[in-house]
Amino acid sequence: MAKLEEIAELLTEEIYGFNKSIDRLEELSEYLGDIKVRADATNIEQLLQKHFHKQEENLSGQSSKLDKVYETMEDTYLLPRWIVILFFVCVGVTFLSVGAAIFYYQKNDNTKETMTQYIRHYNSFFKDTPEAKKLYQEWTDKEKNRAK
Repeated sequence: MAKLEEIAELLTEEIYGFNKSIDRLEELSEYLGDIKVRADATNIEQLLQKHFHKQEENLSGQSSKLDKVYETMEDTYLLPRWIVILFFVCVGVTFLSVGAAIFYYQKNDNTKETMTQYIRHYNSFFKDTPEAKKLYQEWTDKEKNRAK
């Protein structure tokens, strides 16, 4: 029976401790029921605003630098202007030279053809008129003697 009394005493102590814990929980429950929890994100919002402001500053700085790069690129050329002008002048001179060479070549061909026509004409003239041929030969002989 002593054991039963011991067990009963332990149970009463446990029940007393349990009741005490329940009372404490009820007090805490009432205290926590009065407290209203609010989600406060002002710190996060402030940090985000600072970050967005810094991003805007960075973006505006980058865009102004990019605008400066575009401005400098607009004024640059792949080749200097004087090289382009010199190239076109050389091309023009080359075309003029080729045109003149073709013109003189054709003129020279015409001259050769004309000369051969003259020679044929003179030969046929001298063949038809032997007296003129004789006078011409005398004249050329006099000219040769003068040149010596």
